Amino acid sequence: MTFSIRDIQARCAALGHMPGPIDGMMGPQTRSAINDALKDRDGRRLPDLFHPSGLHRIHGHWTAGAKGIIDLELRHYNEVIDHDGRVHSGKFPATAQATYRVGHAASHTLNANTGAIGISVDCMAGAVERPFNKGSAPMTWAQVEALAERMAYYCGAFDIPVSRYSVLTHAEIQPTLGIRQRFKWDICWLPDMEKPGDPIVVGDRIREMVKEKMEMPWAA
Repeated sequence: MTFSIRDIQARCAALGHMPGPIDGMMGPQTRSAINDALKDRDGRRLPDLFHPSGLHRIHGHWTAGAKGIIDLELRHYNEVIDHDGRVHSGKFPATAQATYRVGHAASHTLNANTGAIGISVDCMAGAVERPFNKGSAPMTWAQVEALAERMAYYCGAFDIPVSRYSVLTHAEIQPTLGIRQRFKWDICWLPDMEKPGDPIVVGDRIREMVKEKMEMPWAA
């Protein structure tokens, strides 16, 4: 199993060893971070930094759809959460993302699907970022809670640290990992917000919820 330099940099950062800018370039800071991470994990090779499954990130999305999950959404995400917080399995299981190929895994994030689990809340049909309009199917707290719970499950199952570099929303992909996206703003808004905010600040709120979920007895 092979990993891109950008994925290796993000993994090192998630493990607490900053490689400098996450830019896909193998430089001295990245090499130092790799060496330090391997020492911490008592590893000898790059694959030792990762879970054997090859999964190493979770991306949170919203579908920009109306109430009612459709086949297109189930093809693009590994899981989709309806307005009542019920989780629906996508066409492709999370494990399919380890060896991503179009038509054989979920295509949820532009140029960033390999090793990344995609979970989406089904909401925000007709929503507009500026001037803000939450549309006809705004996200619910039941969906946010379920998203955090599913993220917590996958973090525990696949050794994914809860960090800005490994558990992030679609809107954080470009500013955090440097992978250009197409003006995505999911998830920059939560149900108690008057308007969208900084994606990383919103992502931090979700990550705190994930950490709380991981401390619950059922997550052990």
